[in-house]
Amino acid sequence: SLPVHGAMERAKEKASVFRQCEMLVITGGASVPGKYLRGMPLSVNEMATVASAFPGEVLLGGPLARFSRGELDRFASLFAHIARLDAEASLFDRLKGGGWADRERTNAEEERWAVNGAKVVLEHPDHPRPLTVELSLYRGCVRYISGGCSFCTDILYGKPRFREQAGIIAEVRELSRQGAVNFRLGGASCLFCFGADGVGKSETPKPDPTAVRSLLAGIRKAAPKLEVLHTDNANPAVIAEHPEESRGILETLVERCTGGNALSLGLESADPAVNTANNLNSTPEQALEAIRLINEVGNRPSQTGLPALLPGLNFLCGLTGETSATYELNLKFLRKVADERLLLRRINIRQVMPTRHRFGPLERRGDFLRFKEKVRKEIDHPMLLRLVPTGTVLRDVHPEVALGKLTFCRQAGTYPLLVAVPGLEPGGPAVDVAVIDHGDRSVTGLLSPVRLNRLSLYAMSLIPGIGKKRAARIAVKRPFRSFEEAAAALDEPGLLEPFRDCFSFD
Repeated sequence: SLPVHGAMERAKEKASVFRQCEMLVITGGASVPGKYLRGMPLSVNEMATVASAFPGEVLLGGPLARFSRGELDRFASLFAHIARLDAEASLFDRLKGGGWADRERTNAEEERWAVNGAKVVLEHPDHPRPLTVELSLYRGCVRYISGGCSFCTDILYGKPRFREQAGIIAEVRELSRQGAVNFRLGGASCLFCFGADGVGKSETPKPDPTAVRSLLAGIRKAAPKLEVLHTDNANPAVIAEHPEESRGILETLVERCTGGNALSLGLESADPAVNTANNLNSTPEQALEAIRLINEVGNRPSQTGLPALLPGLNFLCGLTGETSATYELNLKFLRKVADERLLLRRINIRQVMPTRHRFGPLERRGDFLRFKEKVRKEIDHPMLLRLVPTGTVLRDVHPEVALGKLTFCRQAGTYPLLVAVPGLEPGGPAVDVAVIDHGDRSVTGLLSPVRLNRLSLYAMSLIPGIGKKRAARIAVKRPFRSFEEAAAALDEPGLLEPFRDCFSFD
């Protein structure tokens, strides 16, 4: 594998010959809103800055090209072509000597290009880790027969086009040869619909556990050095309508995937009126059944420090038909989940993007902000305490961004938990971290094992109940030979008790 700085050095070399090239392809943007730790999707203005500096032909593709038409009008002259469908197909036709055109790639082209293009991972600054490669399973949505959810862009691809297992496995094999070790099954509206029976006849086709089991076994064989294998979306209605088949798939995910995995469930709204007005994919009752089943099968310890498999939940605000009561119904649903002692890996609360329909501005912004705050305090924080109790050791946490004396870190994979740790260098090797404190959506940790005799005063002061003065009191009495000696150094010896199992006195 290449050193972390290798891709950065090559990027600088490429920048030096930027003006000598004949063609530039820009692909970027996002069709789903999100928060980012180290980078952001390319903005329209950033894209225009890059394109205007290039003397040759410029092709624009990705969500920016597909869904930002109004914003792009004033920059249209910068591009030789704006790919409204697949940029790779437009580029291929152009390089073969034809003119610019819009079309979707064929299945055969996708499989060929996926293998031939696998070496692009070498150019990523996070290669080989913590880089996570997303594998596309299919395009489109099984709910195309009813028009799908009002906000969703997956439906624009029409009837699902499933990739062949052999093609996905061949892509994984080549990515593994190029050093990739972390994989995510994404690019699909519902994992449980992969190879399902009844696509085109039902919005909740019958899952095929054998197809998913075979795929995961093939991926494991193709990538013998695999370190992370995670998933993405699942339709709660499909899980609720086919519990036995879904249980089979969940058991396979626990067995074949790595720990800390999450299945994102798109409830979007617990308000029946909003559900109907936006043709949402599941009812609150179906979502609750799916959450129960995933917890039953997946809420078990894993080597990562997190449960093996848990559900994530999405809420989308600003949808058609929303009222103040909508937010109360959403909160009532989450309280029901909490009352049943079920775990959610994370709760996404987002504002709808007008990519498919013009939903207009968020009229109930006050309700939205109050709902978000209540969820963070009433639901997220208590659930995080149960998810990773004090003393939990999170394995292979990657330092990413420094802010003051803290470095924000994450494990590789789907929706990784944000961990603040003192004294780490961003971009350094992965470490094990003991959880010592909890926020609403993130935790604070110390390097595990926690060597109390070597901790800095600042790191020691982060331990709840210690603070600066007590940290100084402990420091002057070091070294300690045992936990009992350390506890006796405090005016309140019980303060260290929650962290007893974290400490090492070597």
